[in-house]
Amino acid sequence: MGTERRRFLAGLGLAVAAAGIGAAGYGAARYLAGPANAASASSAAAAAAKPVADVSQAQYTCSMHPQILQDHPGVCPICGMALVRLADGSTVHHNELVHVDQDTQKKMGVQLASADVGDMGRAIHAYASIVADDSGIVSVSPKVEGWLRSAPVQGVGQPVRRGQVLYTIYSPELQQRQREYIDMLTRRDGLLGDGGMPGASSSGTGNGGLLSPNAAMIASLAKEKFRLRERLIAADMSADLVDKLEKDRHVQDVVAVRATHDGLVTALSAHEGSAVSPAQPILSYANYSKVWAEVQLYPDQLEWIKNGDEVSVRSALDKSVAQRARIDLANLQIDPVNRSAKLRLALSNPHGAFLPGAYADAEIRANSQRVLNVPRDAVIRTGHGDFVVVAEAGDHFRSARVTTGIENNDAVAILSGLKAGQRVAVNGQFLLDGAASMQALQARLASAAAPAAASSPAVDMAAMPDMGHVHGMRP
Repeated sequence: MGTERRRFLAGLGLAVAAAGIGAAGYGAARYLAGPANAASASSAAAAAAKPVADVSQAQYTCSMHPQILQDHPGVCPICGMALVRLADGSTVHHNELVHVDQDTQKKMGVQLASADVGDMGRAIHAYASIVADDSGIVSVSPKVEGWLRSAPVQGVGQPVRRGQVLYTIYSPELQQRQREYIDMLTRRDGLLGDGGMPGASSSGTGNGGLLSPNAAMIASLAKEKFRLRERLIAADMSADLVDKLEKDRHVQDVVAVRATHDGLVTALSAHEGSAVSPAQPILSYANYSKVWAEVQLYPDQLEWIKNGDEVSVRSALDKSVAQRARIDLANLQIDPVNRSAKLRLALSNPHGAFLPGAYADAEIRANSQRVLNVPRDAVIRTGHGDFVVVAEAGDHFRSARVTTGIENNDAVAILSGLKAGQRVAVNGQFLLDGAASMQALQARLASAAAPAAASSPAVDMAAMPDMGHVHGMRP
């Protein structure tokens, strides 16, 4: 029994000793691993901060960190991912490049297009409001006091024709003017004699001789006739009515007032039997043979139009009627509230298809411009500017800021940020731009972490051997 007990105790002591030696070895390994881990972290941060120079024979790179290039397989010193082989031996290095292989591009639906120099034209479609030409509006008011005996015009919108009777008026004042005119004609005829014309005798004898004492009075009556005739015409008596009065010598109790040209009635304020005066308008009508088309334009359309551009305006009431006009920027008005513009165009309206208050379709054919342009879908618009995703060599992509110019339905002009021949993504660009932005963020974070890692001495990590023991083991 004593021998077996001594053997058991000896074996137990050897086991405890072996365990102690193993624990000491593990602690020594953790102690020595501290500086090694610090050096590894420092080298990884330095690799992220310091771009790797381009190597023409490089065949392997990291999918997440394309700045890592080497000519043999291995792992990325930053993330530990296995390096992938490039399709060719050349690549482009940029801190904000993102690498997407061909298979991933197909899955993302990436499509590319070239930035080319070409002619850009645009047909601007807008709507127009038809307004009356103020120069064709006529306001009809009586020139004398009286009463309307009849008013054939019944309401607003009724068409009137030149020579049509607008109203008839009974006016004692106008009758008195007619009597004065008849009295003047009677006196003139008495001086001229029964023949109605002065004699032409060279001796100056006879009642009608030009050298008779009545010659001065006849000349005065001629001036008076002209004055009275003009007063009657000014009172809306037509020249035909005055001629009839001069011939018949009979006062017309009711005088008809006629339209001077064609138009549509726009206002009516008096009716049959109404008492009227010179200060009271009876009606107004407008001649719509010429109208204005006011075209509404917006800031993105204004940069296209120029003086002399042709505009086609099609009536909304009769689609078969269209008129052409030329742009005159002197008739352009800018609304200071919403920054929209109103362009006025003079239109001929012989058939009455353009009525004030109606709408019309306007099409402006802007002259083409030769500029560098890309498809409209390629431009990513943000609150910080406009961007495109540019395809570089080796299946790399980067986001580039551009300055855009004129646009049409298909393309956008590029003023700066691209060169002719460069390829841009027109589909899948939002995914590529997001990946490029994330890649740039990682590069900036790595650059910021590199000085901090370099400034932290490795001895600090080595001076605390039990840190690894604290986090990795429990006593």
